[in-house]
Amino acid sequence: MSIHAPGAAPRRARARRAVDTPIALVPFIDFLLTVVVFLLMSFGTSGEITVLPGLPEASHGTDGPEAPVVAIDADQITIDGRRVADTRALLASAGVERVEPLVRDLEIQRQSWAVLHPGEDFPGHVVVQASREVDYRAVRKVLFSIAQAGYGGIALAVRPVRARGGG
Repeated sequence: MSIHAPGAAPRRARARRAVDTPIALVPFIDFLLTVVVFLLMSFGTSGEITVLPGLPEASHGTDGPEAPVVAIDADQITIDGRRVADTRALLASAGVERVEPLVRDLEIQRQSWAVLHPGEDFPGHVVVQASREVDYRAVRKVLFSIAQAGYGGIALAVRPVRARGGG
């Protein structure tokens, strides 16, 4: 036994931790599975779009393509829920001019698509929702801007006509 000062505890050599500490595998797999399910639920592309009130009705139609959604209502113009322009400001001038923020956003989406799908032809689809209350001049400017951004496939969103019961 070694000699040490009275009242002082003897020093012990520190134990080194192992570098390859085992990981509890089952909880780790549960955690990863939870993260994957969360990401799939959060970022799933279902193609669902929110419908503006006042959309025109149509008796024949098909499901639209998975594409950016440009919505026009009495107050604003949005692309995929982000406001890009004010509808009343567009109606201030009678001429047909580009809606620059809309063109810029669509061009950015087109460039992103080209990066994500190299070697494939750009489909150029856009879904347009326009309320019946919107002045046609605003719709015309939006359609002109979409064409200027290089999108040729324009689908107009409508509500299906409900079957009416016969007398």
